[in-house]
Amino acid sequence: MTNNVEHNVEHNENANRRSSGLVGKILIGGVLAAALGGFWYQSSQVASVRQELAQSQQKIDQFHGEMQTSVAVAKTEVNETLAKVNERVEQARREALAGSQRVQTAARRQTGEVLNTLSAKNQEITQQIGRIKDDTDQKSAQVDETLNGVKTDAATTRTELSATNADLKRATGDMGVMSGLIATNSTELGALRKLGERDYFEFTLPRNGVLQHVGDIQLALKKADAKRNKFTLDVMADDKRVEKKDKSINEPVQFYTAKGGRTPYEIVINQVGKDQIVGYLSTPKDLANR
Repeated sequence: MTNNVEHNVEHNENANRRSSGLVGKILIGGVLAAALGGFWYQSSQVASVRQELAQSQQKIDQFHGEMQTSVAVAKTEVNETLAKVNERVEQARREALAGSQRVQTAARRQTGEVLNTLSAKNQEITQQIGRIKDDTDQKSAQVDETLNGVKTDAATTRTELSATNADLKRATGDMGVMSGLIATNSTELGALRKLGERDYFEFTLPRNGVLQHVGDIQLALKKADAKRNKFTLDVMADDKRVEKKDKSINEPVQFYTAKGGRTPYEIVINQVGKDQIVGYLSTPKDLANR
């Protein structure tokens, strides 16, 4: 029995050894197969990379060749362009030189023309100055003659005024204000105008009661008494109508206006007829400046 047991044990051990050896061989075979597969895959990958590298190098070589060709073409075009530019610059220089010569010639010609024109103008101006001097001398003589005539007329006027002024007189107006010199006829009125102290407006006023413009006022004759040399009239000034009743011949009829200020207007009647009166209006000077 003991022998059987030992025999079974030995038999089992042998069986285990054979199993273990078989498994080891199988494992080794798998490892070798895997290693061979990996090597084959890596070899195929290396070959693919080498092929891609070769294709890339071919493209690089092709691009390099094309670049060299383009550079050569560009150099040729640049050289041709530079040649054309240089040719145009030279042509422009020649044209500019020719133009400068033409400008100088034209400038010399124009300078000569201007000098000739100035010489002619100078001669013309000299002649005009001579004529103006002659005219001036002639006019100066005429002015002297005129001044002598004016002096003579002024002396005569002064003599006449002195004689007339002796007849002129002053009078107190109907407003109690002493008037300036008054005129009783046209000769004396002319003398007053020459004195230039006031402005004078002559008028003839019919007896119709209608307002009539005299200077910057209006007058209307309401009554005229030729026998007594009396008259009544209306004065319209500053939109106000005032009656001047029973006034006498050569009596200053006075009234104030906004334009006259503190200096009164005066009406002097020299003639009283049946249906009209004749006289003048006297106003202060320079009313526009008041």
